[in-house]
Amino acid sequence: MATKKNNTEIMILGTLHGQHRNNEAYSFDDIFRIIEEFKPDAAAVEIRSEDIDQPKEYLSKYYPYEMIETKLRYSSRFPVYGFDWLGDEIKNRPIPDGYFKTLPAKILESEFDADIIPEKAYFEKLDQDRMLFITNKTAKECNDGRFDASCEEYYAQFAAAFKGTKYQPITDFYRKRDENIGRNIIGIIEQNEGKKIIFLMGMDHRVFAIKNIRARFGEDIKIVAKYSKN
Repeated sequence: MATKKNNTEIMILGTLHGQHRNNEAYSFDDIFRIIEEFKPDAAAVEIRSEDIDQPKEYLSKYYPYEMIETKLRYSSRFPVYGFDWLGDEIKNRPIPDGYFKTLPAKILESEFDADIIPEKAYFEKLDQDRMLFITNKTAKECNDGRFDASCEEYYAQFAAAFKGTKYQPITDFYRKRDENIGRNIIGIIEQNEGKKIIFLMGMDHRVFAIKNIRARFGEDIKIVAKYSKN
């Protein structure tokens, strides 16, 4: 006999944040069409749980449009959870003004962008190559696994290349972020066993979310992909 967990269906929808504005193949409207067609019992977005009930003015300072709009459009119809993590030092409190300007990983990213080390050209090319999988592509193409594989490879190579250097905290931060996102997503799934849940997240997080879900649930839940247009 099937258990509730066997009946749980989830969709992991990778989104492009601001790039949707210039992508006719995968627009903001496509995101909301996919949500409507999936008919979820719950949704979860790339916003911290501490912030999910904050007003639009606050959310707009820190989060992508499609995450905020999903919360505003659908929270009266079904629960909309937040799963993001942006640092233990701001856990359970609002994001302070200027927070990202003082975040060590962001400071190091700016230094890396200005650096002239030999490895930089290689990683710039690697980044450009992986972006081809999502530039002017449909929702189905963006979420077909090719970008996921290239993303995982990019971060693995970056971590290996800069281990033990001043840039290691960049990958440490993003690894910790994906670990926390994974834990938060698992908690949402466990809270909604037997239901249909859609998770919206930036493309870079998708592969790590799926790996965390599979590590916890194996094949006990179904990950679905339904992106086609009418």
